[in-house]
Parts: sequence; C-alpha cells; structure tokens
Amino acid sequence: MVGRWDCIFIGHIDSNGRIYLTKPQEYGLMYLSRDGTPAKETKVRKSIPKQCGSIEGSSNENQILIATAFASVCNRKKLKLSDGLVLRGFEGETPLEGLQTALIRTQGKSLRIRESTGWLVYISPEEKFYSIIGKYLGEELSTQQYEKIRNAIQYIENEYKSI
Repeated sequence: MVGRWDCIFIGHIDSNGRIYLTKPQEYGLMYLSRDGTPAKETKVRKSIPKQCGSIEGSSNENQILIATAFASVCNRKKLKLSDGLVLRGFEGETPLEGLQTALIRTQGKSLRIRESTGWLVYISPEEKFYSIIGKYLGEELSTQQYEKIRNAIQYIENEYKSI
C-alpha cells in the first residue's frame, strides 16, 4: 500500500516518449484544505482519502486514481502553462514499484513495471492521463479509469473550498 505521494512538473517529452523533469525540479501541490484555509505548498502528501466521488476503497489502483485527481486539481493553473506533471507514489521510504498490473493493459496482456523510479501517471496540460513505463510515456488510461478520475475531480471541486 502506498504511504506517500508527490508530483513533479516535467521539462519535456522527447520524440521517443522519454520524460524529462524540469531542472531544477519543480514540485506540484498535493494538498487541499477542507475548511477554506489556504492550502500550503507541500512536497509530499502523506495520505489520500479512501473515498473520493465514485472511487471507494484503498486498493493500489483506487489510491493511484484518487492521487491523480488531487494532483490534477491542485495544479490546474500551473499545469496549463507547463508540459505536464508526473505523479509518484512512495511506500515508506522506497519509491513504489509502479502501477499494479490491473491498471496497465496492452492488447489483453497485463504488464508489470520493472525497475521503476516510482513514476506512476503522466498528467498532460489538457488533463489527459497516461501510464508511465520506466521513464517513458505509456498508453492513455482506460475509459473507465478516466471516468473515475473525472468523477473524483468533480467531487474534489465541490467538497474542498480552498480551490
């Protein structure tokens, strides 16, 4: 189970799909306050709600989708002016191995990310969501996952007063 989250803006994606971070690294916001007090920029979010819109439960896939929704909403203004954002997940002090096999599917064949740096999802400036394989841009998330993220984004926009 993932214990910590952060997101980092990217500098560019090359023609082979390799993702490069900004130099110096620029971290995104991963926290919103429910009570209307201003959100503080924080490098790491230590927890993600177990329920967010239609997403319920604490499976790795659900947690990744909820974290993706938070990263997208919290960084919306900066995201539109950037080349995108990478969501990372950490288990304790070690980067998460990657998305569970259920999250990435290629022609019916499940893939497991090996030797990942903990990069999980790429969020484009247009708020489209892609898997990351190693440090390379993967496929767009499935329609079902995309709809879950969109529903979570609407929930966050309605429930959190500080955005």
